[in-house]
Amino acid sequence: MDVLGVIGTAAGLAALIVGAWQLRVAILDRRDSRTRPTAGSAGVAGSAGVAGVAGAAGAADNDQSAESRQPLVAGQLPTRALAIQQLPSPPVVALPLNAAIAASPVGAPVAALPVSAPLGRLPADVIGREDLLEELRSALSRPAPGTFVLAGMGGVGKSTVALQLAAEAKRQGHQVWWVSAADPSSLQGGLLEVLHQLDAPADLVAQLREGSPTAADHFWAFLQAKDQDSLLILDNADLPAVLAPDGTGSPADGTGWIRPDAPVLTVVTTRTTDPWTWGNGVQLRPLKVLTTQQAALVLRNLAPECPDPTGAESESLAQRLGSLPLALHLAGTYLASPFARWRGFEEYRNALDSDERHRALDDLDHSDSRRTISRTWEISLDALDRSGLADARRLLYLLACFAPSIPVPASILRPEAERDENRFLVLLKGLAASALVDLEPSPGYPAVTVHPVIADTCRAHLVADSNNLDTAAGMLVEAAAGLDAEQSSDRPAWQALLPHLEALLGWAAPHLTETAAASLLEVGVGAFGSLWLNDERSGLHAEELAQSMLALAQRLTPDHPAALKARYCAGCALGINGRHAEGEPFFKDLVSDLRRVLGERDEYTLQARDQLAGAVLALDRYAEAEQLYRDLVADQELYLALNHRDTLATKVDLAWTLGRQGRYAEAAALCRQVLTAYLSTLETGHSRTLDAWGDLVRWTTAEGNPVEAERLGTELVEIEQRVLGTRHPLTSFNRATLAAAIAAQGRFAEAERIFAEVLPELDRTWGSGDYRTVVAREDYAAVLAAAGRDEGAVAQRSRVVE
Repeated sequence: MDVLGVIGTAAGLAALIVGAWQLRVAILDRRDSRTRPTAGSAGVAGSAGVAGVAGAAGAADNDQSAESRQPLVAGQLPTRALAIQQLPSPPVVALPLNAAIAASPVGAPVAALPVSAPLGRLPADVIGREDLLEELRSALSRPAPGTFVLAGMGGVGKSTVALQLAAEAKRQGHQVWWVSAADPSSLQGGLLEVLHQLDAPADLVAQLREGSPTAADHFWAFLQAKDQDSLLILDNADLPAVLAPDGTGSPADGTGWIRPDAPVLTVVTTRTTDPWTWGNGVQLRPLKVLTTQQAALVLRNLAPECPDPTGAESESLAQRLGSLPLALHLAGTYLASPFARWRGFEEYRNALDSDERHRALDDLDHSDSRRTISRTWEISLDALDRSGLADARRLLYLLACFAPSIPVPASILRPEAERDENRFLVLLKGLAASALVDLEPSPGYPAVTVHPVIADTCRAHLVADSNNLDTAAGMLVEAAAGLDAEQSSDRPAWQALLPHLEALLGWAAPHLTETAAASLLEVGVGAFGSLWLNDERSGLHAEELAQSMLALAQRLTPDHPAALKARYCAGCALGINGRHAEGEPFFKDLVSDLRRVLGERDEYTLQARDQLAGAVLALDRYAEAEQLYRDLVADQELYLALNHRDTLATKVDLAWTLGRQGRYAEAAALCRQVLTAYLSTLETGHSRTLDAWGDLVRWTTAEGNPVEAERLGTELVEIEQRVLGTRHPLTSFNRATLAAAIAAQGRFAEAERIFAEVLPELDRTWGSGDYRTVVAREDYAAVLAAAGRDEGAVAQRSRVVE
């Protein structure tokens, strides 16, 4: 059985066991309506009020592909549906309505409850939901409008869409009923009021009040006979079994309180997104977060006094809040208040990314409200808890340790899943069905994405207990085990892990144990080494990653091996960003410390010596660099091996010093020797192979054999385009090297076209100060001079000097 099948089967078995308990607890949590006359409206407060301002509604997702915008009819899923939507919904055991009434604390029939739509919670503008509202307006005028289910995570604005529709329907003269479907008592009380307003016959009222098995059939037949323009909204139906027919456990068969052919337009709001829960014919409309531009407009409308002349600050805050309407409304309203601690969009965003994060979130919350940031997710977790999935909370907290809005890959999830695979998959099913996470199919296990605001609120619980954080760090360490930072085939794996490593290095660093911190730094060293293959912004990214690692290393003693390796990465970042004058003394100090702590033979001592020689080389002290490299090669051959890949890499660097001194034949011969050794032990696309190959092309051209250099360079670029991509900076750099070989044969126009394409890419990715970008620009200047384009050559050389 495949993984998705396991999820469906396991979840079904779990739901069969716990479904009845889930519904019973919901009933017991509900006080008798006669002692809480406002109970009907309490359930409405949630999504309507907050999501409202942002106008949360369905079609606006950050993924704007045509398929993602397709409406879902239950049973008709798009090919790109989430993993959770590909699974059959587990059967849910429900209590018959009359049994639900008998199970209530007082055992008395429920009185009628208010059904007026809470239009006071409707925002002035509903943004980003125009297509969905237009579809619902059109349904209002149809003879058999049927049922629409608005499904999505808490705070996405499902009730706001329903409120906007209710306001428009009321203006058009429709009868509008707003019924809380949070539990059986609320549903029954609301429907009793609907019948009262329609002067329903006493026997029908009695059937509903007594929980007759045929009450739903008679209710819909009565509305059919009335034949009047009406709108019925069933809000907060987060326990779908509440809407099921008497004792059947699921609303999917269309015989309960929602009908595909309902004679009045029926709109259901729910956090349950699984299409199979709702049945065929019901129009399921999943609501996603707003686009960044829509979300920024919400913020600007709510806080017009916050300065934002370009719109960039509101967009940045909108992205940080994950474009979630609930968070946008609370943040915008807060920033418009004269009592706000932070006075602008950028200032508040910075607070969310600092140690003030929890205060920044706490300031948004309002007590005793379903609309608070923290309470929004706890409601869904409480429901899962009552369903027998209490450990779903722990799993969500664990997932919140990683980077939000970015899929947590199966490689990270595997250790947790292998503890109890069936249980793990059931928990994922529960979290996804409650819209607390999104699932995407992937090999092994579904990839999981957590919304940033959910992650923020969960992290408030994590800082008090390092167990989950250490567990998350251990999962990342295990996922990185066996990966080679320089192996092109491991490139996708490093790309998937890197944002989650950065998340733990960032917010979680102060809360990790020393053991977890040291292990995480070891992963950081590997990730740092992967950047030049993985990241087109490797210079800037290397600086950021190295600084995060240095900050975490403060948790360790200065001589801890992991702390010394973090310093090594920081020194490499200096070189990557062209800061060689700083790099030379940095590596002199580091080499001294590494020799003292780890010894002369340690690989990091040797690698730090290579970086020191590289800094001297970059400062154009070629003879000095040559001697440093020769001494290092001798020690590597002694301590490692003649053909150890670190020894070979140092020989390539040595060849560069020879070439820069005009000793082209020596340089080419040394690169040819190294490339032969690499090809016998490493794959063709390995970074060290590509490095030696590119230098061989350069020195072959320089020694006077451009035809052979062009042949070698063409083959190399073809490999790099296949392995790394056409716009990868290493591909661009070696295209420049190839262009020099082409120009050496007198084909200047062809070479100039290549340089014109690749130099902007190198400036954009590696940066104009990167050593390799400087070399490529020097080559371009030489080509222009050889072609008689002296003015252009001078311009390029002046940029090199700058």
